[in-house]
Amino acid sequence: MTVKTGNLLVEGASYSKSWSAIILLSMIIFVASYATGLGNVPWQQGELFPLEVRGIGTSLSTATNWSANLLINSTYLSLMAKITPSGAFGFYAGLCALGYIFVVFCFPETAGLSLEEVRGAFEKGGFLKTIEEGDRLRKLKREMRARV
Repeated sequence: MTVKTGNLLVEGASYSKSWSAIILLSMIIFVASYATGLGNVPWQQGELFPLEVRGIGTSLSTATNWSANLLINSTYLSLMAKITPSGAFGFYAGLCALGYIFVVFCFPETAGLSLEEVRGAFEKGGFLKTIEEGDRLRKLKREMRARV
């Protein structure tokens, strides 16, 4: 959109209306998708805590979420200046990839389990024991459904 003006928005210059519409539509689609998808996930985590610790758990999770946002917001501009915008996004993408790997290998699958069963799996202690317990509970539930 800004190739003719040296990649700068210049007052009084004419820009393609079709590109402007595409950019605006893309931003609207992104915001709508984010709001109905991942955008609300940090705020739903309170439902995962048992009632007796829900308040403190939700508080700590919210503080962690805001702290991570603060860290990214406070480092982005200096990181972008030092390693380019692509490098900054690549760095943050790498952090996301590490988080994904951690979740895949160190966090039990809780689909199909009740909150009490999830809590029981986490009480076994240790990442590997928790994953094994989650798998055992899901397998047990599948067997019980097959019998019915």
